[in-house]
This record gives sequence, C-alpha cells and structure tokens, in this order.
Amino acid sequence: MLDSHSNSNAQPLRNMHGEGDRIALDLGGGKVAKLSTRWLRLACECEICGDTASGKRWLTPADVPTGIRPASIDASSGEVTVTWEDGHVSRYASRFLADHAGGGAVRFQPELWGSDLGARLGRFAFDAVVEDDEALFHSLRALRDHGIAMLTGVPAETEATARVAGRYGPIRETSYGKVFDLISRPDARVAGETARAQIPHTDEPFRYSPPGFIFFHAIRTGAGTGGTSLMVDGFHVAELMRSKTPKLFEPLTRHGVTFHREHAGEVFFSAEAHVISLDAAGQVTGIRYNDRCLAPQTASEDEIDGLIEALAELTRLIRAPQNQFQHQLQPGEVLVFDNQRVMHGRSAFDPTLAVRHLRSCNIDRDGVHSALRTLARRFAPEEAETVLYQGAIF
Repeated sequence: MLDSHSNSNAQPLRNMHGEGDRIALDLGGGKVAKLSTRWLRLACECEICGDTASGKRWLTPADVPTGIRPASIDASSGEVTVTWEDGHVSRYASRFLADHAGGGAVRFQPELWGSDLGARLGRFAFDAVVEDDEALFHSLRALRDHGIAMLTGVPAETEATARVAGRYGPIRETSYGKVFDLISRPDARVAGETARAQIPHTDEPFRYSPPGFIFFHAIRTGAGTGGTSLMVDGFHVAELMRSKTPKLFEPLTRHGVTFHREHAGEVFFSAEAHVISLDAAGQVTGIRYNDRCLAPQTASEDEIDGLIEALAELTRLIRAPQNQFQHQLQPGEVLVFDNQRVMHGRSAFDPTLAVRHLRSCNIDRDGVHSALRTLARRFAPEEAETVLYQGAIF
C-alpha cells in the first residue's frame, strides 16, 4: 500500500539510484537532484513506521542510523519502492520525492499593499461564505494573500457575528468575552469605546499569544460623521524600514519591546517581544505594535535612544496616508484581518451625532490556516502544502 505521501498527480522519475549517503534523482530535462539517504528512510510512512500527520508515528530519528543504505530501488512507475539493507520496504510517490529534491514545499509570499488596496481587496457575500465551502475558500485565500478581506450583506444583527466568524474557526474567548461590543460611551473602559482617533495598531500585543484574525462587524456606524477605518499592511511598512532605514529596522527585529495592560484587580498582562518577527530566511512573518500600551522600555544607555527612534520611525510610517487604506464601514459589512500583519485604527468622530457600534471577535491563526489548508485539499490541491507565515511568535 502506498504511504501517505501519495499524490494523484504523481509523475514517475526518470531514474533513481543510491550514491553512498545520498540518493540521486534524474528529474528529466537534464535536471538532477539528490536526497539524503537518512532523510529518505525517515520519510517512510508505512504501517510499521506510522503516520506523521495523524501523530500515530512509531519511527523516530534515533531509529535511523547514519550509515543506512538501500539494497535496491525501483523507480519504474509512479510509485518508488526502496528495499533497505535490513529488509524493510518503503514506498513513496515520485512526485513527493521530486518536490523535496527541488527544495520542498513552496513558501508563501504575501502581496504587499498601501493606500492602493481598494482595487485588490477581496469582497465576499455573507450568504455565499456561510453556505458554500468554495466561496469560503476564496475568502481564506484573500486573507492569505493580503491579510484582509471584506464580507458584505451581513445582517446588522448581533447573532450574525458569531455565525460568520465561526466558519473560519473556533472563536477565541478572552477577558472581554467571546464577542465584544465596541460602542462609543462616556465611561469607556478601552480606547475602542471612545470617539478619539486611533493610530493603526495590532490588538493586544501585551499577550504572550496575541489574537490571530479579527472580525469587525458593523452594526451602526454613523457614516459621514467620522470614524473612518484606517488599515495598514505591517509587512509593507516593515519592508520600507528595511530598505530605507536598515539601522532602525534591525533593533525592532532583535530587541525585546514590552507591552502591558492592567485593569486594577482584574487583569495585568505584560509581554516582551520583537515588534517585527523574522523567519530563519529573514522574511517578515509578524508585526506586534500598539503605541498606546508601550511600557517604559528596558535597554542599555547606548541602546535606548536608538530603540525609541526605531519605534518613532515605525509610527511615522504607520501614520503616513500613502500607507493607509481608508474605508468607511457601513452596517452589514465585516472587515476580517490578520492581527499579526494588518494594523487597524480610525479617525475621530463626534459621538453626539451618531452611535458607533461594532462587534468584534477573534480566531486563532492556526484555526484559520487549518481551514485554508483543509479546503485547499478540495479546491486547489497544489496550494495545500504551501508554508504560511506564522505571525508574531517572539
């Protein structure tokens, strides 16, 4: 039986043979690649070795010796059969081997944006997303590409918030509840309940694991009285810093910045993290920044002024109109966005002219990405294994 690396689009390799601790693959067209022999043995997912995807896995790295060698290799069909010197037989889809010999899964590259997002913003009908998996998949793909999407035709009713958000993954409960009503009020507990302007920011950077994706469901907005949503692609401004002011970009990727939030007698959150997260290849994978909950920072005398200037430059880029997508939310619209990539804010408004009421809830990143991968298996199999950016993880 072919193991779980099976692929319906498998293509036979031209040839495959052992060369000491490497396996040479003839991919056709003059292309030759090599795989580690030890890696190949560890990649076996037969019934004896077990399945890594399900976690019912019995073979460990310590069980595969450095000197392991194949006794024979049969690559005459779409299924590659390797018989090892100890008699164990492993079977692999040749497409799986060819992909890994070529460097493995494709790493996703986000599409950056500024004030020009309007022409590219994915807009999806509420009824379609709720009822049709393919429509949901397309909206998830938009979130992957741009970190933001809009749902339209959503009932301006409180029950609709959880109904649509639940399609993307389990709603995350926080100290503010599962669904939080942001209504302008004179006794505001948080800034979102005031009428003041807010610089675009990520929510709750003071948590060890900030919210993943945020849903803003407009119930009442008082359109025309202010309160325009301001959205900023944090990956875009980070790359601007990298290219224009690299000496200011660098501290935000390596120096811990502390954020905190306290409601006396109720909660006291504090987290130190990088404002800009990078992966092992140096690509931006997450943003964590909110000027309103920056704690007094800890740094050496030689570093503190540079750190503050780096935060100041990031703030200037966030506030620049050319980096902001502006939209006046209307009742029945939902903005969905990646809270560890896209920063959100708003202009000031007059609370005496209209009540502004948004409902907000959060879904963890892994839930949204799980939904994307699961639906990609059905609607775009070639995208299911794409490596996605993991967010503000430090």
